[in-house]
Amino acid sequence: MRLSIFARLSISYLILFSTLAGISLYFIYHLDQFNKITRSIILNDTSILKYSNQLTDALLSASRNDRKYVILKDEKLYENCLKAGNEFNDLLNDALTKANSEEIVQFFHTIKVQHQNFMGLVNTEQKLIKTAKPYPTNWYAEEKKKTADNIIRQLKKTRIASELNIFNKIFTMSESGDTAKKISIMISLFALSACLIIAFVITRSIKKPLDMMKKKTIDISQGNLKGDLDITSPPVMAELASAINRMCHKLQEVDDIKSDFFSDMSHELRTPLTSIKEGTSMLLDGLGGEITEKQKHILSIVIQESNRLITLVNSLLDLSKMEAGMLKYQFKPQELSGLVKVSLISLAPLAEAKNITIENKVGTLPLVKVDQARILQVFRNLIGNAIKFTHERGSIKIDANVKGDAIEIEICDNGIGILKEDIERIFLKFQQVTPAQGERAKGTGFGLATVKQIILAHGGKVWATSQIGEGSTFYITLLLAA
Repeated sequence: MRLSIFARLSISYLILFSTLAGISLYFIYHLDQFNKITRSIILNDTSILKYSNQLTDALLSASRNDRKYVILKDEKLYENCLKAGNEFNDLLNDALTKANSEEIVQFFHTIKVQHQNFMGLVNTEQKLIKTAKPYPTNWYAEEKKKTADNIIRQLKKTRIASELNIFNKIFTMSESGDTAKKISIMISLFALSACLIIAFVITRSIKKPLDMMKKKTIDISQGNLKGDLDITSPPVMAELASAINRMCHKLQEVDDIKSDFFSDMSHELRTPLTSIKEGTSMLLDGLGGEITEKQKHILSIVIQESNRLITLVNSLLDLSKMEAGMLKYQFKPQELSGLVKVSLISLAPLAEAKNITIENKVGTLPLVKVDQARILQVFRNLIGNAIKFTHERGSIKIDANVKGDAIEIEICDNGIGILKEDIERIFLKFQQVTPAQGERAKGTGFGLATVKQIILAHGGKVWATSQIGEGSTFYITLLLAA
């Protein structure tokens, strides 16, 4: 399924929001659990401790009033004892409503039964005292003391159980907090990782087609007009890629028309130019009659310009054939140093005219498998350009070294140099780039394009480096004959 950039970003934001919402809900849940435990401790367990202390005080108060009543026989003391007993019952009933543990509820029920027994003994003894008859005083005192002690022990157990509940709840909160902390860290790390992965995937799905289009535009600027940009997603990028491919096809059609035009024109021009040259030569030889020195000079200029035009036409035809893959090459093992020397001999007059020193450091090297005529054409073009763009009394250095299964040749000059943004364009047809005061160098603009086609046909590579004001270095690689 092809998703638009907006849909991809929306999905990524939705996932991020859902992750953050999940983490928030997890924290809210645990905070709610902490609040429940805290409320339980405050409302129940601490209340049980308070009731336990109050019940103990009420029981002791009833016991004190009862002992005083037995000794003093004051009805007011008996009433105070009954009042303390009723207060004990009320507190006990309230405490039962707060109890949240079966163990504590059981303790309170036991206390309630024992307190009823205690008050029963108090009431029975009070009736016996009113009759003024002898009764086992010590037994009643002992039984009441034993019952009161049992109640106090039960209340103490109640306090211990309540304190234990508080401790367990606090311990549970601590463990739950540690667990929540660990889980939170894990969830956060997972969420962070998931967010980074999602962001990477979304960014890559957008950046990758952009990089492909960027590379394609660079290829187009370098003369590669193949409409082979294959982008299917996102839809906006796919439409843009399709538009670029259509543009490439149109540019290729224009380039083909232009190439066909130059090829046809070259064919058409070569025959008349040859006729003009031959006719002029015949006139110079006196076949048309005797001519003056001035006429000879003019005819010499005509022959010279005819030769230049014929060379230009032949170069155009050769380049058209190279691009169409129709040019035939005669590959044979050759010695590179010999080819360089032959090229330098033909270019020596140009170098001497500008007092340029050429240092040839190409020594004995393994044979290379090349078309001799075409490689001589390459050397003449590259060395000729170096001479053209090097100032008077400048220098040029030629060197070659074996690099793997090929020989790398360097042609270095200390001329005017080439702008960085123009380096890739110099190997295109009809391109003339030079930074010298913004002036364009004289020439046809397809010498380096021809060099590139010849080197590519030999399975090699050609490139250049340059720095303004310090010169340029051109590199070519040629495969070893082995």
